[in-house]
Amino acid sequence: MPEPDGTARMSPHQLSGGQRQRVVLAIALACDPAVLVADEPTTALDVTVQAEMLRLMDTLVREEGASLLLITHDLPVVASICEELLVMYGGSIVEHGDVTTVFDSPRHPYTAGLRASTVLESTDGSGRLSTIPGRVPSLGSFPTGCVYRNRCPRADDVCGTVPLLTAPPGSTQRAACHHPIESDQPLGSGKASA
Repeated sequence: MPEPDGTARMSPHQLSGGQRQRVVLAIALACDPAVLVADEPTTALDVTVQAEMLRLMDTLVREEGASLLLITHDLPVVASICEELLVMYGGSIVEHGDVTTVFDSPRHPYTAGLRASTVLESTDGSGRLSTIPGRVPSLGSFPTGCVYRNRCPRADDVCGTVPLLTAPPGSTQRAACHHPIESDQPLGSGKASA
């Protein structure tokens, strides 16, 4: 931060959002935590400071033996710093596995939709990102059964029951889906239900 002596005497309302976020991160990291829960830790930071924060958290994990629980929608950050990934939709875990496997071969349709809608993925040539059709249901109106069924291109009647988080034989990648994506299947098979 510029002029650290003067900045240290400022009230929080006198700091920018990015400066406040840096202060909170510095306080959290200064205590040498065994577990660091970071909820969108880089959202208000510029790219340079974001990279510094990610390096610092990575150092804390690798050299100090701390554990990091990173809560974020920023998939490139997840890809750069995480080993394991839990994908959640509607308050439920829909996929779990090591980052590389989940990114390379998503098994849940929501994970595949998230991956396809990032800047890292290629677009259709129009410069537009892919989108996931439909809307996230409000907290009081989740569908019965699979929480993703109203947006899923694979949904059918069996999706009216809650799927278990399971892995195929020989795999540790688990998905909560009645019709998980296999490596040789296209995403869109089935019809979305209302």
